[in-house]
Amino acid sequence: MTNSNILLVDNCAADIENVKKAFSDIGIKSTLHLAQNDNDAWLMLQGENKISPIPKIILIDINEESVNGINLLSKMRVHPDLKSILVFVITRIDNEVNKAAALNLNIAGYMHKPFEGKNTTDFFSILNDYWNIIEFSSEKK
Repeated sequence: MTNSNILLVDNCAADIENVKKAFSDIGIKSTLHLAQNDNDAWLMLQGENKISPIPKIILIDINEESVNGINLLSKMRVHPDLKSILVFVITRIDNEVNKAAALNLNIAGYMHKPFEGKNTTDFFSILNDYWNIIEFSSEKK
């Protein structure tokens, strides 16, 4: 999955730094873009700050305060250019309502955030292995 974009939607500074460090430690070649909330993410997907090419993967914490991830997922799933993006919910909060809603919006996975450095690296190493064996559309947007 070299030279592709990944969008992280999260507003926890410590978690963002852990993800950046894990990506660096693992050597993930994708460009990591950061959005603080669903509105920022939408602008990066369809607004004036649009990421090009469109990310193949979105990592989102739908349970963070000020991140309306269900709203973002709902808009993405009806948009012709965004509906096939792989979305992984990575959260530390158990919210069964949000979990059910996200699963009904065809997310690729709902996982709990790792809390410490090595655990974060191991976690993203496994995800990176998965991302590198699946096939993505070669269609350019």
